[in-house]
Amino acid sequence: MHMKKPPAPKTDALPDSFRALADTTRMKIMLMLEGRRRTVNEIVEFFDLSQPTISRHLQTLADAGLVKREKQGQKVYYSINGGALSAVCIGLASSFPCCCVTVTPKPEPETPEVDSKRKKGGAR
Repeated sequence: MHMKKPPAPKTDALPDSFRALADTTRMKIMLMLEGRRRTVNEIVEFFDLSQPTISRHLQTLADAGLVKREKQGQKVYYSINGGALSAVCIGLASSFPCCCVTVTPKPEPETPEVDSKRKKGGAR
């Protein structure tokens, strides 16, 4: 008897992203970056970890495409790559039928003309 294979995730980037997000420190960094972009030193101040350790965590997140770097002068700012993070979330949710959402359009409101005709016994 053959078991049917589950469908593959929608993107090959999911495993790298999952590995990057599986670490508690990296998740905390992502949450810090959600509010605004930050330098390595700003992130280091929050943790009881060395600057090289935080830099390695940021490199892992950047390699997974989840954060962007922007150099301004001698400072490097890190921020969330919203498009990539959104794609990971959508890719994960769309891999499981129980997580899929169906969006139905909102019904058009009736125009005042149609409503007044109904009240007068006109168009139905």
